[in-house]
Amino acid sequence: MGDLFLKQREKWWVWIVWGVIGLLSSKLLLSLLDNTWLVLLAPITILIILTAWMNFNRRFDFIRALKILMLVGTISLIPLFEQRWNSWDQMIHIAVESGTLLISLLTISILFALLAKRPKQYY
Repeated sequence: MGDLFLKQREKWWVWIVWGVIGLLSSKLLLSLLDNTWLVLLAPITILIILTAWMNFNRRFDFIRALKILMLVGTISLIPLFEQRWNSWDQMIHIAVESGTLLISLLTISILFALLAKRPKQYY
């Protein structure tokens, strides 16, 4: 049964490092491409790698996986928000595009957290 009732402490610095890796890859892609949706490939790739690792380890429940994926995804999307917020002339467009980015991040994180969660254990 292992550590059935042992509460594990989360090492948030590891996930922040993964977020910074996603941030740097997003910044690099943003300097090469102008299309926002193509730049989203960098954070999605990082989230896919983390989801595969979480699924392989089978130690993450849904809420824990969702928190980690949202943190890494939000840090990885900072260059996209920065690009959108540089022009304050069309505030409504900035709000809609930022909201769309956040909703797409939430959708992807929920989907990947469902894939990464550990299976139910019957004792």
